[in-house]
Parts: sequence; C-alpha cells; structure tokens
Amino acid sequence: MTIISVIPARHRSRSGEAGGSAGSSDPACGRASERYCSGIWTRSDPFAPGQVCVTTMPKALHRSGPVVSLLLTLCVLGTLSCAREQLTVTGAERLFGKNKVSDTSYRWKEIQGNHFRIIYPEELRQRAFHIARIYDANLERISHDLGVRLDRTIPVFIYPSQEEYETTHITTGLVEGTGGFTEFFKERVVFPVHSSNRHLEHLALHEMTHAVQLKYLLQGPYRSLQLLITGVLSPLWFSEGLAEYESGAWDSIAAMHVRDAVMDRELIPLNQLRGFSHLATPQIHLAYHQSDLFIQFLVETYGPQCIARVLRLTKNRLNLHSALEKVTGLKPLSLEWKWQEYADGRLRVGGRGWQDPPGQARLLTDNRGWNLFPSYSPGGSRIAFLSDWENEGFYFSLYILELATGQLRKIKERGLEHSPLDWSHDGKRLVLVSDDDNRSDLYLYDLEQNKLERIEQRFRNSRQPSFLPGDEEVGFVATVNGIADVYKIRLADGRITPLTQTPNDESYPRWSPDGRFLVFSREYQEQYDLVLKDLGSGEETRLTHTPYHELSPVFIPGGRALIYVSDQGGIFNLHWLDLESGMSWPLSRVIGGVFTPQVSQDGRRVLFSYFRHGQYRIFESPMLKKTSGAGDAQGS
Repeated sequence: MTIISVIPARHRSRSGEAGGSAGSSDPACGRASERYCSGIWTRSDPFAPGQVCVTTMPKALHRSGPVVSLLLTLCVLGTLSCAREQLTVTGAERLFGKNKVSDTSYRWKEIQGNHFRIIYPEELRQRAFHIARIYDANLERISHDLGVRLDRTIPVFIYPSQEEYETTHITTGLVEGTGGFTEFFKERVVFPVHSSNRHLEHLALHEMTHAVQLKYLLQGPYRSLQLLITGVLSPLWFSEGLAEYESGAWDSIAAMHVRDAVMDRELIPLNQLRGFSHLATPQIHLAYHQSDLFIQFLVETYGPQCIARVLRLTKNRLNLHSALEKVTGLKPLSLEWKWQEYADGRLRVGGRGWQDPPGQARLLTDNRGWNLFPSYSPGGSRIAFLSDWENEGFYFSLYILELATGQLRKIKERGLEHSPLDWSHDGKRLVLVSDDDNRSDLYLYDLEQNKLERIEQRFRNSRQPSFLPGDEEVGFVATVNGIADVYKIRLADGRITPLTQTPNDESYPRWSPDGRFLVFSREYQEQYDLVLKDLGSGEETRLTHTPYHELSPVFIPGGRALIYVSDQGGIFNLHWLDLESGMSWPLSRVIGGVFTPQVSQDGRRVLFSYFRHGQYRIFESPMLKKTSGAGDAQGS
C-alpha cells in the first residue's frame, strides 16, 4: 500500500492531541535514538521534526501565465483524489484527520544498512536484524529489476503489533486495516512485525518495492510536479502488482483467489483497477493477486528486463498503456486477452476426481460473505462462527447456528478479531478474541448471562484460544517482541505458563482429549509443519517434514489421529495423520480451499470453512475417507 502524504505528521502527545512531548512514543516526534554502525552504538538524532511539505512551482511555470496555473491546479486536485483513492483501499479515508491515541512509549534504536536504515523499539532488536538481512539479500535485486540506481537511504519504521502500528503518527491519516504503508515524498516505509517470517518478508519487500519505485519516478529537479503527474496517471494495479511480484507474495492463497475467478470467468478487467476503492472488500484480495499474476506473465513472456523498460517508458511518456504497447507490441485489449489465456492455462483445474465442495458436504451458511472459524458445541447440536453476514465490510460478528432447526442468532456485533474460537466443555461459555481498547485480547462469553468478560493478562496481541480439558485453563498464541509462542492461562488466578519459547512462529494450538498432549503448527524455513508436545515430559515430536504448509490440526475423538489442512499440490485440502503409524493421506481434492476443520464429539462429522465463488462458506460433511494412496507425512 502507498500513501500520498503532502503534510507529514506533526508532534503529538500521548493523548493524541497536537503539540510536542518529550515522552512521545513515535519516532516522527524528533526523539534521539541510538544508531548501530559497525558494531558500535553511538548517540544520534535521526528524526527531524515534522514539517509541512510545500510544492514549489518551477520559475519557468511562473512565466507561463494563468493557463499553466489552471492545468497545475487540476493536476493538484487529481492528485488529492488519487491520495484519497490510495487510502480508500483500506477504508482509512473515513477516519483521516482524527486524533490517534498511543498508550506506549518506546526507546528507539537504529540499524544502518546499505541504502536503508531500520528504526525500531529496542525490544524488537531480533526482528530488526532479521529485516536487515532480508533487505541485504533482496534490495539489490529489486533495484536491478526496476532499473533503479539507489542514491539515497530509505528509512524503515517497525512496530511490535498491528494495534501499535495503527496509532503511528508518521502519517496523519489512520491506517486501520492495512498491513503497512510507504509515504510519497519522504519514501518512508512503516509496518508491524507480529507475523511469521514468510509474511514478514513479504510485507518488508512489498513496501520496499514501493519506496524504490517512488525513488525512480520522483527523480529529477521537479519531484513535486512529477508526483502530481504520476499520481494521476499511474493505475494502482501496476504499482501493487509490481510490489507483490518483487516480494514473492505468490503462494497457495494467492493462487486460490485467482483460480476461483478463472474458474468462474470473473477476473476483474484491468481498466477497472485504476483504483481499488470501488471494489467490494473480498474483491480487493483478488485485485492484488491478479495484478501480481499479470506482472509474472509479463516477465515470463517478455523477459525479466521488461519491468525496467515499462517503468522507464512510463516515466518518459506519462502513459502506462503506451509503455506496455511499446514493450509487448500489443494493444491493451489484446494484451489482456493474452494474459487471461495465460492465467487460464496455469490455474484452471477440474475433471474426474475433483470435488466442489468435498464429499457429501451440506451447506450451512448461504449468505454472500465470509464465514470463518466454525466450532462445534459439545454434543454437536450448535456451531459458533464469525461472519460479516449482513454485508458489514469485513467487520465480523459472532453467530450461533442451531443445526437441527437452522435458527441463527447474532451474539456479539463487530469488534471481533479474525481468530479461531472455542466452546467450553460444559457448553456454557465461548472463548474468543476481540480488538477492544487497542488490543487483541482474550474474552469469555457467558451464553447464559449474555455477558462478555475480558481475561486479564499482560499480552496485547493474543489469538487462537481454546479450552483445555476441564475448562480451568485456556491455551492461546501470544506475540511478544514480534515472536509468536503458545501459552496457557489459569482462569482462577491469571497465572500464565509458556508452552513454547522458540524463535519460530507457532500457531493453531489444540489439546488431546485427555489433556496430555498439545499439537500445533510451527514455521520451519518459511513453511509450517505439525509438532506434537508431551505436556508431562516436555518432549516434542515433529510430525511432518514436507515443503508444504500443514495447519489447523485437531485431534479426532480418542486421540489416535489428527485432521489438518495442507496445501500439498497447491490447494488447501483436508488431510488425515495416523499418530501410531505416521502415515498420512488426503481426504479431499477440491477446486477452492478447505480451512479450520473441526470434528464432532462422536467423530462422525467434520465441520469446515470452504472458499469458493469469492466467499467462505461453512459446510458439514460425514467423516471423509482417503482420496488417494497413503504417504508417510515426510513429503515422499
């Protein structure tokens, strides 16, 4: 995401009101920080106080009279419209100009690298050095691909969590819902680091690509004027597609969204992607991913040097379509047809053996929206799930569905995080995650009293909670200093016990029926494998050793096997893992993607969220059987 910022953030106090404050938590406020150079810490002040950026008209234009002034005014108005468009992608323009309250103070430090510097709170030192290694390995490649010679240092600001990032004063506008942003003029990169290594690399390189591209487009004596022209004429699909391509963002999720549109013949025409604000929220995901695929198509068809040529011609001609025609020899419509043929040949699947949806699945939600994280109640008569059922634009509410009658009740409206939830074993409570008070916190919902109560604990970025057998403790994932680990908390007194303490990202913890074992996903070399931990001895066993992602494991009743999802073959499907033999096999072969399975208490039914036709819908199926020969869970 890029943000055009004509007026950068001024000093703000912790209350969010305008005015300087020595105790401000934000690096844009001019606090001194420490810089790391060649292994030596030195005191410095890398942050200049915010100033108003003034667009300076060249002297030649002053002499050109009112006609040029009128044209320049129209260009300014167009750029302001473009700025609003960029913010509209995330919905942030609705909140632009409101005060942002930051409740955290940081001790800022800095890493100086080759054409970049990373400004970070001291507790993020490990993450900051990881990002520095990412840039050391990739920045030269990006500049070469774009045909850019870097001559200035790009500042990169990182925050510990999404919530703290959203209170940044580096830009005056709110950035709610974004994963990161890059400013025009100052070309500053800003993002949170609370994610896996794979996602962190994607985010860091995506925003750095924007910064490198801006450096190229804004080179020359009239940077302000160049910004105005570029902002009006450059379509968003090209800049975002280029950033996605250079970040290596293409994965099974990206392919799933574009495959879905290919199968339904609903790819978005590029002439409708000058901006993304007019799109329905789910379509924005598709817009990013299909823009990425278009850049892949250009590189594979016309060679890796074509990106630099397109950028150079766009800067000279101020017309992307003209530049593309010069490079490819095709008019815009013919080029798009050729790209759609490429997408169809690469992604279309189907025929004998393919399922859509899997098995004898029964549809439980028929709304047009995203229905996520379904969970069986004890006994399996009800399910709880999150949904933007009423076209709420990705604001998710909590629903409970009676399976026998189809009765649907909204229990909690909005304010809920995208995270799995769980029933207590007595069926009286739900544990879930809410983002109230600028935190991702654990909450207990009492179904009988219709009451939501926060679980008091020190972490501000918690997710994926589930009850341990006996309902006296809740397990969850918390991110501390950018690293995700599994913890449990005793509800009676709030005592927290760490269950993993590794530099790897860990997620989706679930407990065996007898409470003796914990199973979860752990990131190895930017992909996830399943790990089983004996809670008595502390011994861990890595269950899978594949180049794919194995996620969302759950025990079947009796604890002798697991059901999980894997993107083996490029599509997320249900899989079975026998814990005694170590053998695994797929249970489905779908066109879309299966996510977050749950097994009924009697082991006869499986519940899951299924992506297809641009939606996540919830299905229930009889327990599925293997669809092909067994494997050994080692990727062979």
